[in-house]
Amino acid sequence: MKTIIYTRVSTDEQANKGHGRDYQIEVLRRYCDINNYEVIEEFMEDYSAKNFKRPEWQKLEAYTKANRKFIDKIIFTKWDRFSRNMEEALSMLRKFDNWGIEINAVEQMLDFTNPDNKMMLSIYLMSPEVENDKISKRTRNGMHKAAKEGAWVGRVPFGFERHWFDKYASLAPSNDSEIVKNIFQEASLCVGSLEELRKSFKSHGYTKCKQSFYNMLKNKVYIGMTKVPEFEKDDTYWIDGLHEGIIDIHTFNKVQNIFDNKKKKARFPSKKNEDLPLRGFLECESCGGTLTGSPSKGNGGVYYYYHCRNGCKNRVRSEKAHKMLENDILRNIKVNNNVLELYKEILTDIQRKKRGDKVNSQELVKKKIKETSMSLEVAEDKLIKNDISVDTFNRISNRYNKNLRDLKAELQISKDTQEVSTKIIDKACKVLENIPQLINDSDFEQKTNLLGLMFPEKLIISKNKCRTKKQSSVIELLTRINKASQKSNTKKAIISDGLSNYAPPLGLEPRTL
Repeated sequence: MKTIIYTRVSTDEQANKGHGRDYQIEVLRRYCDINNYEVIEEFMEDYSAKNFKRPEWQKLEAYTKANRKFIDKIIFTKWDRFSRNMEEALSMLRKFDNWGIEINAVEQMLDFTNPDNKMMLSIYLMSPEVENDKISKRTRNGMHKAAKEGAWVGRVPFGFERHWFDKYASLAPSNDSEIVKNIFQEASLCVGSLEELRKSFKSHGYTKCKQSFYNMLKNKVYIGMTKVPEFEKDDTYWIDGLHEGIIDIHTFNKVQNIFDNKKKKARFPSKKNEDLPLRGFLECESCGGTLTGSPSKGNGGVYYYYHCRNGCKNRVRSEKAHKMLENDILRNIKVNNNVLELYKEILTDIQRKKRGDKVNSQELVKKKIKETSMSLEVAEDKLIKNDISVDTFNRISNRYNKNLRDLKAELQISKDTQEVSTKIIDKACKVLENIPQLINDSDFEQKTNLLGLMFPEKLIISKNKCRTKKQSSVIELLTRINKASQKSNTKKAIISDGLSNYAPPLGLEPRTL
């Protein structure tokens, strides 16, 4: 019986102590020795069993799929090593059963030819799932109780470290607490923008992102409070914590006033707005600053404007700005049909070469499989003729069979690799023929991504005109008038030589075809 051994642990403690990985391997190898099973591969996992998105299990699955005709069993010690999710476990068992491969636990062995054993299987699979649910519930109850007692049960915030108060783990100020104090103090003065403040503290050791910075300035944990999370029918609320605060309440409230728009100099992180897709892409013609955007109420409605942050009077209605972008820039981007056709041919040629390389690679692997199989047959003939001993043949056979399984797995991975089809390339190039329409039909995310690709520098806008400093090199190439790209001057090259499919036009250099 050709067998795969699978072991799994979920923590470092299980991996190194008690009935962990070493214990599982020892039990499984001994079981194979007693039953004269041939171990062809071992997979060792250090991952949770709540689902099958585990690195080693996915490798095992791919390996088995490629060699399913030559694998009989997959074994592990207990069913909780296999899965702690009954629904997914049954689905996986059916998949391997369709491949003709048995999955079983050596310490909880089941005879699947007996239908009654399906009841035991459900018990074995349900037990670890129920245990997981119990552990999860106990953990939630324990965390809620600790939070109600004033312990901080979430991730340790910047400026704190873990500290035990009797039976509860909470927080204590760390070496970074001085940075936090200085940040709050500077923020409370409301001098400049908060984003400038965040960047200025990078040199002092604060490297968190913009959102983390804003979250920190709003977090009551820094004044010694603890958040009691939502639990069953109780809502979230804050109480005095066991830990000592870093910031005094007066400084903290001054910072909150900034977020409540009571200080006009405050700067807030930009948010996605479907009506202002050009925010961040426009440069003020008067002062060179970046235009932002915001809504304005008037005449019974809400109107959107792009405007300068630096106090100058450059203010453009969003609909007018979008119209200027289309009329002054996008409509002038006309893709040259000859260049586009050349671009399409090059993309097609690249994909054709990839397909050729893939076929060649698969043929090479198939050749190696055939050669290995022939070598195995030669060894069998030598054994029959008594030219080699049984022990020598077994060593040769094990080596060749392992090579065969690895080669088949490599071949399967190659077959599963997808290439871009000619149809997709044609469709993509067709879309490029009308760039203004492409922009108009795109959603917010697509539109901003396209503008970022097309214009590496900001668009300069005034009340009456929109222009660009520089276009993307790809757009410049696609719109270039290139007489040398005419089809009459082209000649197909060899597909698999890795070169372009176009020969130079006459007159440039002597032909060497």
